[in-house]
Formats: sequence, C-alpha cells, structure tokens
Amino acid sequence: MSAKKREKKARKKTEKKQAKQAKKQEKQARKTARAQGPEPVKTGKGATPLEVAQAVVPLLRSGAAHEVESAWLAPGVESVEGAGVALAWSGKPAVLAKYRAWEADHEIHSMQVDGPWVGATGFALRYAIDVTQKSTGQRSQMEEIAVYTVKNGKIVREEFHFRVPG
Repeated sequence: MSAKKREKKARKKTEKKQAKQAKKQEKQARKTARAQGPEPVKTGKGATPLEVAQAVVPLLRSGAAHEVESAWLAPGVESVEGAGVALAWSGKPAVLAKYRAWEADHEIHSMQVDGPWVGATGFALRYAIDVTQKSTGQRSQMEEIAVYTVKNGKIVREEFHFRVPG
C-alpha cells in the first residue's frame, strides 16, 4: 500500500472517529437540556388525579368507602402504613384484607375528611378519626395524612402519614 493510500485511510478513520464523537456529544447535550428543562407529567389514560379526588372525597365523607374500593383502586394497588407500622400490602386482595382486618377491630365514632390537595400525580387527604379499638376498648383520636398516587385513572398507591407527638 502506498504512503498516500495509508494517509488517506488514516484521515478517513480519524474523520469517522471525530464524527462519532461529535454525535455522542450532541446526544449528551440534548439529554442535558431535557434534564434542565421542564417536561409534562403524565398519569396515563383515564381520570386525572383531580377527577379521581373529586369522585373519591364525597364517597369517603358519606361513609361509602366500599364504593371507592370497587371503583377507584387499581388491581395492583399498594398500601403503605406510616411510622410505627412501616408495612406495605401489594395487590387489591391484600389491601382489601388489610381494610377488613382494621374494620373488624375498630369502631369509628366519627371521621372527618379534609382536602383534597391535588398534585401532578395524585392527591392527599387529611383524616381525623374518633375511634375505639375493640380488642383493647381504648378510644382515641387519630389523625393522618393519606397520599394517593393515580395512574391510568385508578389509585395505584396509598401511603399513610401519622402525626407524631412532640
């Protein structure tokens, strides 16, 4: 191979390498620009977090929690309990079993539902509950914040945050 051919081949190889590197830098620049700018938040098809909240809150206030369960919980819903419990249930059957166990051991005297506070991916409610635990006979006032995540028009996650004294 002649010196001119080797030089031409080397130049072509260098140009190809530089083009590849430039393309990689351009891709990284686009990625960085996206990371720095806002992007729309999407929760999929179906009811928006606001629409779900507007349907759920009146049902909860009227004592129709079972209607919320059947109409608004996703099949793969996850329920997370807060401080002191720190447990999670996954799947609608497990979450419903958790609800039934709690209901079996508690008598609710009154419940106030405040909110909703609506965000891009869900909503939050504040519960103030006057309740007696049947197994101990102890009556107490409970307060918690529930944060619900909505995807494709259904509640896919609920997380309960308890007020801690102090």
